[in-house]
Amino acid sequence: MRTMKIKEARQAYTAQLEVLRNRQRKLLKAREENDAQFKYSSQEEVWNGGSGVVLELSEEYRKRSRELQEQIDKVKEQIEEHIKLRDQVIGLETGIANAESAKQQGEAMKEYGEEVAKCLEIARRIANGDKVPASDEKKLMDFNMEIYQTAKHMAAMNMDKKHKEYESLWEEEEDGKEEQTDPLETAGETEVTVEIPDIEPEG
Repeated sequence: MRTMKIKEARQAYTAQLEVLRNRQRKLLKAREENDAQFKYSSQEEVWNGGSGVVLELSEEYRKRSRELQEQIDKVKEQIEEHIKLRDQVIGLETGIANAESAKQQGEAMKEYGEEVAKCLEIARRIANGDKVPASDEKKLMDFNMEIYQTAKHMAAMNMDKKHKEYESLWEEEEDGKEEQTDPLETAGETEVTVEIPDIEPEG
């Protein structure tokens, strides 16, 4: 068992699968060539009237064919095992990414609700005739021009009242705001303990 990042585990499985598939292709080609030689030797035996010499040769091809088939079956099992383990890691990666995405969506909805509340507070301040930063006025304009215009209209009617001067509602938030990361990137960087079977060297 090894501890590594999910993306590293996925890459390791992919690399080993490539090695195993290349080995499988070579074995299949060797079996095909051996079968062709076997057919050729069988024909030679018929042509030579069953001398027995070619018969021994044919038995060698049969033995080689059995050995190759055993190796092919073993590599196939290894490929299936690696695919299963890789798919488990991919499933875990997808699950973590989905959870992170849901978390970010929840945070985005919360932030949107806070934005609406701030914009409505800015509208109330403007409507009272109070002074707010130009950046806050622009936030309200971008949020809803109709609410902004209504607030400005009401401000004109409250010119004679005592007015307050406010600082921006967004200034502190903008300074401390963190950028959201890609959910798949977050999942890929997560450390897990996985099994990566060693591949025996070719005999």
